[in-house]
Amino acid sequence: MFNGKHFYNQTLKKTVAVFGTLFNNIKIVRQGTGETRVPIAYGPRKKFLARIQADTAAATDKSIAIKLPRMSFEITDISFDTESKLNKFNKRVLPISGDETKSNIVNQSVPYNVSMQLNIYAKNQDDVLQIFEQILPTFAPEYTVAIKDMEGPGTVTDVPIVLTGTSIQDDYEGDFQTRRSIIYALDFTMKVRFAGGVSQGKIIRTVDTFFYTDIENPSAQVNNSISDTATITIDNVIGSLREGQTMTFEGMPRTSTYIPPTIIAVADTLTNGKPNSITVSSNQTIPDNTKLTFINKTGEENVRIAVDADDEPPLDDTDTITTTFGFDHG
Repeated sequence: MFNGKHFYNQTLKKTVAVFGTLFNNIKIVRQGTGETRVPIAYGPRKKFLARIQADTAAATDKSIAIKLPRMSFEITDISFDTESKLNKFNKRVLPISGDETKSNIVNQSVPYNVSMQLNIYAKNQDDVLQIFEQILPTFAPEYTVAIKDMEGPGTVTDVPIVLTGTSIQDDYEGDFQTRRSIIYALDFTMKVRFAGGVSQGKIIRTVDTFFYTDIENPSAQVNNSISDTATITIDNVIGSLREGQTMTFEGMPRTSTYIPPTIIAVADTLTNGKPNSITVSSNQTIPDNTKLTFINKTGEENVRIAVDADDEPPLDDTDTITTTFGFDHG
């Protein structure tokens, strides 16, 4: 779990930066003054409200009041996203530039919902409505942005930002000394993925696949007893007999020096569509009606798929992939 290897993907830092960037170029227009860009900063809502109220109270000290309109945003909650969870055993393989033998491996990222609240502060309704109406059309109710390197180096992750609700606060009651504050709050949920550290692994360039058409090992029965000979007359053949298969039988010697024979030739003469004799690699003495069992040779039926040494991952239609059937695995 915790292997002591340090990693820091700056996921939350990137999330905050991306969210703030979405709203950092909103402008309002006032009659006689032209366009004004609305400033935005990260910070809790209470901090900005306290600043607005404190500036009014300290006006006699020639302090500079906070400029309105303005916006602030903050993270309000981080919770696990059960609906977006994927198999934790999934892995992403990422190429390493300049290294054809290794690749970066990142385990499946974990989805979380990061709740963000955007607050709009203004002293008149026209200012706040201009800002509000520039934001709403973008979210229907979500807007997706692409964030780089969130799930490993060189990755691009789509992060939906969902508008989940709005609220309005208009403090217009009070004496003439109280500064009016209009606050529109917009609640968002960002579908963020947190990835672990990056490890390195070797690239699989050659794959050997072995498959057999016989569900069970082929078998046959000795037709006539043999004594110290390599040619065996057989019948009752089940399955396919081929060169290279290893032969075993009941009563076979069990000494450490005994090497089970292999088929070196299969007779062309057929009985009921099956061969009636075989030749094995060493002389044998076997009684009549003894059952023979044949074990398929490793790699008898196989496929090898290899990537050309000059090709680098990720592979595409310009790369060379060679498929060889029935190769000699030995």
